[in-house]
Amino acid sequence: MINTNRIKQLIRKCIYEEDTDDKIKLFIKINKLLPSHLRMESPTMITKDFIDKRLYGLQGSL
Repeated sequence: MINTNRIKQLIRKCIYEEDTDDKIKLFIKINKLLPSHLRMESPTMITKDFIDKRLYGLQGSL
């Protein structure tokens, strides 16, 4: 069972993170915590915009 409160907390932290490297690390951590059916495919080049869009979508589905 996933801890949705913990994931939501990490999502908020990631969305507001300014440092790109830290944002990518948090995104990868969040993705690993998700069950396989909710995991997000990542392109080769990950951008802040890509991460924010994916996390906003995920946030709505949790």
